[in-house]
Amino acid sequence: MENQHNKNSSTTLQDLRSEIDKIDNQMIDLLGQRMAIVSRVGELKKNNNEKFFIKSNREADMIKDLIKKSHSNFPKSAIVNIWRKIITAANMHEQPLNIAIHNPKNISDYAYLVKEYYNMEVPISFHDSVATIAIEMEKGETQIGIFALPLARDDNSDKSDFSENWWINLANNKLGIKIFAKIPFVDSDKVKVFDKIDLVAVAIKEAEKSSDDNSLIYIEVDKEISKNQVLSALKESGLEAKILKSVKSPQVENIIFNLVELRGFFLESDEVLKQFSKSKIRPFVKVLGSYAVPIRL
Repeated sequence: MENQHNKNSSTTLQDLRSEIDKIDNQMIDLLGQRMAIVSRVGELKKNNNEKFFIKSNREADMIKDLIKKSHSNFPKSAIVNIWRKIITAANMHEQPLNIAIHNPKNISDYAYLVKEYYNMEVPISFHDSVATIAIEMEKGETQIGIFALPLARDDNSDKSDFSENWWINLANNKLGIKIFAKIPFVDSDKVKVFDKIDLVAVAIKEAEKSSDDNSLIYIEVDKEISKNQVLSALKESGLEAKILKSVKSPQVENIIFNLVELRGFFLESDEVLKQFSKSKIRPFVKVLGSYAVPIRL
């Protein structure tokens, strides 16, 4: 015991710093090894004729698993941030990555949140038009589109700026553009509800299921159908739902468009959605995509 005490007391600040430097060097070496494996993964994806390499379900589950395994006093939010940067570096190593942000009102926070989720090196462009982003994605000039979900303070009325309702255009796209991620990936009480901005990422890709998802769907109903009736029909079909936005079209007066969040992962081929489509409100339904539920810290 005395020898151990003498050993600890003889340890200098430089000794401890040397230990930290040694660990840092090991981490750098491991990151290099990781990127070498990423190169091999990218080659396999190319050989399998995959067009979009990002696997959002695996990314989300990987980070959530790391959070569960973390028993140290290292902040969990920092783990999320670090691994998001590592994952993005891998994404960019596998294939070109360009992001187009739908930002008709020039809100600076959108770019900040996107760079926080990905990294500072990802090329970003800003667009007023949903159609422009879709065209760039079709040409392969943009791989990811970013759109803002309605704010909590929105009154869900038909008086909102119709140009913000990008989800209506997305529901009618023929390119296979689907929502695959929600930004930010950390949900915290430290952010005031009315100030919170939620973004979704879209790409031309197949839907992917993670361990815990929400889905966004588009619902058209007759103008006489209220939001409560829509929610009741969803509940009767066994669906847990929340209406994020409800608007009337300036072109089609007898139709109301609804943006709805469902608890769980859904495809249009799922029987539960088919049954909902046959409910008494006779809705027209399109699945816009899904995303892993953000980590609650």
